Amino acid sequence: MLLAAVLLLVGLTPAHAAADGDGSSFDSPLALPLTSLDGQFTTTNVGRPEYASSSVAQLYARATWYEFTATADAQISITLNAAFDNALEMWTAAGVRIAADDDGAGYPNARVVVNVVAGTTYRFAYASLHTGAGPGPGTVTIRPTALPVAPGSITVTPGDRSASVTWSAPASVVVSYTLTCSSGDVTWTCGTPSGSATSATLTGLVNGEPVTVELTAHNSNGTSAPVEASPVTPRATTTVMVTIVPAVVVSGAPYAVVASVERSDSAPATGDVTFDVGGATSSVALVDGEATLTDVVSLAGTVPVTVTYAATADQTGGSATTEVAVGRATQTVTLDAVGPLTYGDAPVTLTATATSGGPVTFDATGACTVVGATLQVDAAGDCAVTASQAGTTEHLPAVASTTVTVGQLGQTLTLAVPGLVHGQTADVVASSSAGLPVTLTAAGACTVTDGQVTATDVGTCTVTATQDGNADVQPAPPVSVEVDVERRAQTVTIDPIGDLLFAVEPVRVVASSSLGLPVTLTATGACVVVGDELRTVASGDCTITATQAGDAHTLPADATTTIRVVGTGTSATVRLDAELGDLAAGAPFTVRASGVLPGSDVVVTVHSTPRELARTAVGADGTALVTGVLPADLDAGEHRLVVDAVGLDGVAVAAEVRFTIAADGVLVRIGDSVLTRVPAAAAAPAAAPAATARAVTGADGPLAVGALAGLWLLLGAALVVWRRRATA
Repeated sequence: MLLAAVLLLVGLTPAHAAADGDGSSFDSPLALPLTSLDGQFTTTNVGRPEYASSSVAQLYARATWYEFTATADAQISITLNAAFDNALEMWTAAGVRIAADDDGAGYPNARVVVNVVAGTTYRFAYASLHTGAGPGPGTVTIRPTALPVAPGSITVTPGDRSASVTWSAPASVVVSYTLTCSSGDVTWTCGTPSGSATSATLTGLVNGEPVTVELTAHNSNGTSAPVEASPVTPRATTTVMVTIVPAVVVSGAPYAVVASVERSDSAPATGDVTFDVGGATSSVALVDGEATLTDVVSLAGTVPVTVTYAATADQTGGSATTEVAVGRATQTVTLDAVGPLTYGDAPVTLTATATSGGPVTFDATGACTVVGATLQVDAAGDCAVTASQAGTTEHLPAVASTTVTVGQLGQTLTLAVPGLVHGQTADVVASSSAGLPVTLTAAGACTVTDGQVTATDVGTCTVTATQDGNADVQPAPPVSVEVDVERRAQTVTIDPIGDLLFAVEPVRVVASSSLGLPVTLTATGACVVVGDELRTVASGDCTITATQAGDAHTLPADATTTIRVVGTGTSATVRLDAELGDLAAGAPFTVRASGVLPGSDVVVTVHSTPRELARTAVGADGTALVTGVLPADLDAGEHRLVVDAVGLDGVAVAAEVRFTIAADGVLVRIGDSVLTRVPAAAAAPAAAPAATARAVTGADGPLAVGALAGLWLLLGAALVVWRRRATA
């Protein structure tokens, strides 16, 4: 069935494949290059395949395909204009053939007239009739086939010197619309919307004058019948605003309600405004667009307010509402003076009054607290006292505050320090009148730790007590005490030593100071001290003294002990280290002596013509070692190798060994050594023992047997003698 009219199609949307298509086949169409189904465009089929492979059977050769989606039901004609035998075929995108035509049958170009359905996607081809025709450029024309239908559902809404027009799009192709306005005897065109529009705004109208609006639609075939709306009257809009003066309203205080009215066309608002305040109404005339209701009084609470302005022929009415928050009235609290206060003061009674006559309560923060109306001082610092009235139904709460500074408590110190000696530690007694801990410091000859003073030097020790106070107590004046630190005492002891025999081995002396200080040892009499070793040097009394000289911190001290040294025997060994038959010249000899006087000399001589061969000093242990050789110029005959020394008792002693030299200079006899005692009259003083040695030659002869026996008895021991004898 042929449609009587066609529907306007704007904003045509290509099918889903068209966005990527190149127009070479049914499956790859181009988007229709028109914004509505009422227009014309150029195209070509040059370069297209004769029959492209696609999902439908292509009717004509070398086709260029296009796609569109109808937005409304309509009847349209599609016409081709090309200089060759052209052809046109049309399908739905789903593959249903709609129409096909070529340039025959009395029409110079291909043309189809079809009905399209809203929401359906179509594809058509610009093509050659057969493979021998074309290709080439051409023109595609799409037109509706009937006049547009008159628009429906037109609505006009009046505004301020304007009107808003809306309508329903007609079921036909529309290229444009015309709006015609009339007011009284005047008619004018008041708008030309595009074919896609469904609304318009009319301006330049006069408020209070009715206006009639008419709408017609146009397409390429002509103009529709007009559609007329009922007359409307533009009116200015009014805006009503309400203000409360003052902004803060309290119970019992007068206030004003102010209404302001403004017209949207800036013309002055006139007439009366009706006020409704908490149910009570009043009318007040506008003056310069403003009306004021004065001397309004309300109780505390929320009061609703409505202001109404009536409508007129050229304006709309208006209203405004608000709520007035009526607050409670203020009151004043008076707090009597507090203070001055000091930490430790007795409680204070507070007094205050309120103008509302209501009861007053007290509170405090900081260095104080309140119980009822009694203020208790808790610490030094700021004490903030507040007197409060909780308020009534018509009065706000009120407070009064004051801050008083609580002064710090004073304090004094006591300090007692005992007398000291170096190294002593004693307790220090210190206290604060406020009961706070006291800090002790020391200077000079002492230190203080944990309440005890320790003397570290000799001299003046100054101990100082301080107390820095705290938030509640003032610092105390420092207190210092000076004491003299004396040197400490000590004792020196010597471990017991029994009587000694004069011996080679020394004895260790152990002496100590009660303070562990180093001790110096000395000895007199029959002994000497080397380091801490006691060495006997004679028989008799040995006195040992241990001394500690003290120092800057310590008094000196010493100790003495005396022991008995009993003498021991004196011995000497004279050894000629040669064999019979050895040459006498250069023959070695060795002399060992013990029990001889330390510091004296041991002298070795050869006889008959006395000649000193060797000499050495006796050590502190009473021993000596002498070595040497026989001289080369000894004559043939008998000789003696003689050793002279001094015994522990200062008496000179001697020992010898006899030997005989043959004419050829060899040793033919080596005899025993003999110990002899030199007569007292011939002995030298003990201080020079080396001079007491007296040579005994062969011409002198041996000592008497009685004298030798007496010597043996004196020394209490026999002299040990070694010698070498010939074995042949």
